[in-house]
Amino acid sequence: MMFKKASFVIILATFIIGEEAVSMQQEARGPVYRSEKFGYTVSYPDHWFPSKLRYANEFEIRNYVSEDPQVPARNRALVRMVDKVNESAEVTDRFLDSLVVGQNTPKQEHQTLAIDGHRAVRLRGKLVYPTGSSIDTPTFYLAISTYIADEKHMVSLEASAPVDVDESVIQEIIKIEESVKFDKGG
Repeated sequence: MMFKKASFVIILATFIIGEEAVSMQQEARGPVYRSEKFGYTVSYPDHWFPSKLRYANEFEIRNYVSEDPQVPARNRALVRMVDKVNESAEVTDRFLDSLVVGQNTPKQEHQTLAIDGHRAVRLRGKLVYPTGSSIDTPTFYLAISTYIADEKHMVSLEASAPVDVDESVIQEIIKIEESVKFDKGG
């Protein structure tokens, strides 16, 4: 009789702890963008927000909202997810190959990686946005873009932030870009 009680308590404790772990995992995951058309998800932190801009093949999240001065200007970042369908998987592969040609430089570095079992390339460098005025100095941004191949479909996650952005924001961007999960089978 004592053995049955102990077993029940262990099973109950395992179930409760297991349920708690699942619940904590979902909380830690935060909001998720899901592309029904292309069958993948991207997770992002609770303090990032979907942009009001919507396009057929593009979705954007930001770590700030325009009206909210809570995020200092130097830490304002965005990640744009863009879907592109190429003619074939070979065209997608050639594009990724073209991104890793040449040496890494201080202006632009590249890295090959696998995200959710798919071939990916990350580019990191500085972008210049001219202000449009000849007397203004151009604005520089840090760009971190990750391109992920899924056969002939490619999803690119294109992030930008001011060049003096905190390292913690850069780490959030990388975590978002690496959170891509593709549906298995179909």
